[in-house]
Amino acid sequence: MTSDTALDAHPDAFVALLTQGLITNAQHHAALAHPETPSLAPLPGPAHALAWMRVRGLITEAEQNAALDKVEAAVPEHPHADDASLSAMHADDMLELVERGITHEALQTLHAQGLIDTDTRDLAMEETPVVGSVPAAVPATLAWLVTDELLEKERFEATRAQVAAEPPFAMAAERARTVRDAQALIDADAKAMKAWQSRTVRTRRVGALKLMLGVLVIGGGLGWYLFSPTGVPACDAASTRKTLDSLMFRVAMDVRMRTLNPTQRAELRTPSVSSMREIGFRKPDRVRGCAAVMTQGDSKDEMAYTIGPVSPDSNDMVVRGADIAIVQARFGNLDASGKPRYNAEPIGRAALEKAFREGAAPLGASLAAFPQRARKDLHLIEKDPERSREIADIEVTGPCRALENQAAQACPLVVEYNDRLLSAIGGDSSTLTLAGDFQFVQDGGAWRVSDDFAKTFARKVAQARLKSMGLADSALPQ
Repeated sequence: MTSDTALDAHPDAFVALLTQGLITNAQHHAALAHPETPSLAPLPGPAHALAWMRVRGLITEAEQNAALDKVEAAVPEHPHADDASLSAMHADDMLELVERGITHEALQTLHAQGLIDTDTRDLAMEETPVVGSVPAAVPATLAWLVTDELLEKERFEATRAQVAAEPPFAMAAERARTVRDAQALIDADAKAMKAWQSRTVRTRRVGALKLMLGVLVIGGGLGWYLFSPTGVPACDAASTRKTLDSLMFRVAMDVRMRTLNPTQRAELRTPSVSSMREIGFRKPDRVRGCAAVMTQGDSKDEMAYTIGPVSPDSNDMVVRGADIAIVQARFGNLDASGKPRYNAEPIGRAALEKAFREGAAPLGASLAAFPQRARKDLHLIEKDPERSREIADIEVTGPCRALENQAAQACPLVVEYNDRLLSAIGGDSSTLTLAGDFQFVQDGGAWRVSDDFAKTFARKVAQARLKSMGLADSALPQ
């Protein structure tokens, strides 16, 4: 009975979701039959329809994600896979506003109060859900328009001055309250952002030093091979400490030279190293994995390094900076003979690494959002070219397990990833640790990453980015 009316009111939005494969026929019929559907204003697009269905319980997040997975895995390729991904992503974004009452209703109220113009309202409606799970929050919506830059701050300030100066009339008190409450939210947001930036600056000082250490090759002339049965100095040997102390000074100088802000440059101090300890010794490779604590002022951070030959046949020892997660995984899971317990069977370490790098290669540019600017920096230090790659290092952290009747293998890995997006934002390379299961399948005798690798990889990167900024990943879709 309501279907014809609903279809006339929404000739595209719900049908588009069905065409994109994000909803089933039953869910489509349920949306059209919902008592609220006939009264809905025309929806800007399928993402708004999907967000509305989520709010009204006509489709769950799990059902949406399962539908998207099915679309993305379709063979042959689904003709609307890209559109489906965009609709789902935009709907997820709008679901964050749903719980804050930032909706079309709130925008219409702001427009009726004369606090935003028609263009701003219409633009914002493209980004906001039709309905919310809480009552429309008018001040919060006005504050969101300003903080998300849909409303220019200068225009908001002009409106605020106008409201403050206008004589009392029927709507004046409500306008004044809306603007006052919105300003309070904007101030709170600015205060929170300032506090976050302050914390980021403080942690970045030690982080930059740790980051530089991670990609360095430290030639210390540690030629102890002829004087030691193992040929490799201990993690806490006097010569190792001397090399690390020299490194700390050189890295601090390097970072200081490239810090343009005089205040920040003055606050940079040479860090000290303590609690030097061994994680494990890979006897066949003659490489010792070590960890220590790096201290700069009140900040302490764990760091890692390895000690081993310059080349497999060399007697000259070298200290190399390393990622702490990689070192813990690589040197913390050795058998009594100093060999790795986990070797990615039945794939094999070399085949797994080759498949992972080939699978990740086309993803870096898309995850970066924009290309990194080419830069010529003055460095006092020689960087390790192997660990300057986008996928710097990969280590297996446990046995692979068979899935889907032996057709696929899920392998737990820790991956050191040089994130180009954070590099472009922060001005330095930014290393992330990606940890978890990645799936591999055999194809014509060779191994490759599974079809869901891109999605898994993107999620791991997003989680690591949030963690690096001190944020939780609870908002990410499961």
